[in-house]
Amino acid sequence: MLKVGYGLLISAGACAAGFVGYYIIRVLVTAPGIHWFFKAVILLAGAGALLVVIGLVRERRKEERDASIDDGGD
Repeated sequence: MLKVGYGLLISAGACAAGFVGYYIIRVLVTAPGIHWFFKAVILLAGAGALLVVIGLVRERRKEERDASIDDGGD
C-alpha cells in the first residue's frame, strides 16, 4: 500500500513538473524580445542541467544498490 502511495505521489510530482517545464519553454520560445540565439542557449543549458540531475540520481541509486549487495556478503 505504501509503495502505491509513493508511486502516485511521484507521478503527480512528475506531471506537475512537466506542466511547469512546458509552460516555461512555451513562454521562452514565444517571447518576442529574446534573440533566437539566446533562446537556444537557454534551452541547451536547461537540457544539460536536467541530464546532470538524472545522471546523479542514477549514480546514487547504483551506489546504494551495490552497497546493499556488499553488506550482505559478510
